[in-house]
Formats: sequence, structure tokens, C-alpha cells
Amino acid sequence: MRGIYSLTGQPYRETHVVVINSKRTTAIVIRHRRDSVTLVPMKSGKLSAKTVGFDEFRHEWKETGYALSQALTTFLAHIMKWGASLEVVKGLEKLAARDRFVVASLF
Repeated sequence: MRGIYSLTGQPYRETHVVVINSKRTTAIVIRHRRDSVTLVPMKSGKLSAKTVGFDEFRHEWKETGYALSQALTTFLAHIMKWGASLEVVKGLEKLAARDRFVVASLF
């Protein structure tokens, strides 16, 4: 089964990642399926989700070293100021809730 793989070749499975493209646009992956990936690219103004084919995603986007929690904070602050589509809001809020649960379970 094909999936999203890190630079080390390990599958991400249910992990959501921060990625960057050749234009230095940062994005957060909010959903991935067998044949497509939905991500939220950072841009000026209202944020919207972008769904691309898996092969296009692998070609255009690369994993960054950014922490997901830090990226979520930045994206959610941007949404508070500029807004976002409902799909983006729900996707990022779900990731933020999961991130808080994971951190809380460590303590």
C-alpha cells in the first residue's frame, strides 16, 4: 500500500506533517488517502485547503523540520486574523486537539 513517507523512508501512517515546496511555501497536511493528500498552504489572506494527487505531492512537497505544534500555533493565529474555509478550520482544530491529547498523555 502506498502512503506518505518521510525523508528516511518511514511511513507517516496517521501522522500529520509540516511540508514545504520549492517556492518556500509552508503547509500542513490535514488528510491523506491512498491516492490524494489534502494540505493547507500558508498564504496571505483567507486560508483554504488544497487536494493534490499523491504523486504530485511527493514531487512538489518535502518534509520540514518544523514542529507540528509550532506550525499549528502560527496557522491558527493567521486564521484568527484572516479567516479560513470550514474544511481548514475543522482539519487544523482536529490536529490541535490531537496534539494537546498526546502532550497531556505524556505527563
